[in-house]
Amino acid sequence: MIDIKKRKETTLHHVALYLRVSSDKQAKTGDSLREQLETLQNYANKHEDMVVYDTYIDDGISGQKINRDDFTRLMDDVKSGKIDIILFTKLDRWFRSLRHYLNTQALLEEHGITWTAVSQPFFDTTTAHGRAFVAQSMTWAELEAQNDSERILAVFDSKVKFGEVISGTAPFGYRIENKRLVPDENAKFVVEIFEHYKKTSNLIEVMKYMRENYGIDRTAPTYRRSILKNRKYIGEFRGNLNYCESIVDRETFDLVQHLLSHNIKANKVNDYLFSGMVRCGDCGSAMAAHQVHGIGHPRLDGTRKKYKRNGYRCKRHFDLKLCDNKKILFESTLEKYLISHLREDLEGYVGEYEIASAPIISTNAKRKQIEDKIERLKDLYLNELISMDEFKIDRAKLLDHLSAIPQQEYPKRDLSKVKELLNSNFEDIYSTFNFNEKVRFWRSILQEIRFFSDRSIKLIFM
Repeated sequence: MIDIKKRKETTLHHVALYLRVSSDKQAKTGDSLREQLETLQNYANKHEDMVVYDTYIDDGISGQKINRDDFTRLMDDVKSGKIDIILFTKLDRWFRSLRHYLNTQALLEEHGITWTAVSQPFFDTTTAHGRAFVAQSMTWAELEAQNDSERILAVFDSKVKFGEVISGTAPFGYRIENKRLVPDENAKFVVEIFEHYKKTSNLIEVMKYMRENYGIDRTAPTYRRSILKNRKYIGEFRGNLNYCESIVDRETFDLVQHLLSHNIKANKVNDYLFSGMVRCGDCGSAMAAHQVHGIGHPRLDGTRKKYKRNGYRCKRHFDLKLCDNKKILFESTLEKYLISHLREDLEGYVGEYEIASAPIISTNAKRKQIEDKIERLKDLYLNELISMDEFKIDRAKLLDHLSAIPQQEYPKRDLSKVKELLNSNFEDIYSTFNFNEKVRFWRSILQEIRFFSDRSIKLIFM
């Protein structure tokens, strides 16, 4: 670190050191993070007008990607005016995409930020010729990266052509043997899955059947996407019709695809006021809109009237028996409850917010402690005392702890419309709404409605 006391007569520039490697192998050989850091620190120490503000490290991330953790943090610091100069060793450590480079360069110029590739001093963005030379160099760097990608894709295409796997994972019912997929002891269960779906055309029934008979527990989307629609089970993959040994015959597979594409309920779709808004308070899953058919109480003449009522029920209870909430919340009951309780709950919501938004206890000390731990962790990695995987895991945990600490300023919310609603006579106005107006009304106020097995209801406001 630079001794600032010796530079009283010098205008100091806050410098960001940016380091990147695209793989763990590259981190340990060639232009490693440690070598990059030493180069950048030596450069900064030789310039008396530079003081290092922070070090930004992106490991295992391609230069063609714009979404990099520490790069994003660096750009935030640029926008906040904390940085004057960015140092990196070579241009390809900064970017390997011309489009991303030009967009970022525009942002840097907007904030008066310059950069230097310390190992490539011939790059100069202060002149038109220099900027053109950098752009041309970026074009070649991007071309090299794309050629690498094309070579990898060509290798994959070759593997597929000769029936070889391109990853270390195999679909359920297969194992990898001599780089090829071969059916294993679970192949018979794949056949059962296809046959049972052929009989029922119902993914929920397949889930129940496989769990109850064989102890195999998968979600409905997994059965649909990873098994029933997977063409590897008929031996096909990426145009190779003989990629591997098939488990399911083509006739069965084609029939299942037809059933999947036409698996639409024949009943008329009903309109529900709170569709997608009601969740089970016991298990947290979405409650399915459902029409309940029943018979009313006997009338004077002994006859009974049939009825249909819209309601909501927990799918995890009725379909999977994985939740104890077997209660049905009728839509008419919910609507009456909301109208009679909305004012009281809204007033409570406004009051809670105003109390919570008061100044809270400062958490700067806690945040500083975690930030110091992140810096020490970074030093351990740069000195090769921990691996890249250990660095990533521990850093992610610390960042989670950091994000969990509340900021000093409570997030501001505009409650003007809520207060305006409370000052109105919305209970009487609501009775004049048509169905679509009611839907818009509730969705403008409520984010979620939670219904518990004890029939209690909790409202979550927007």
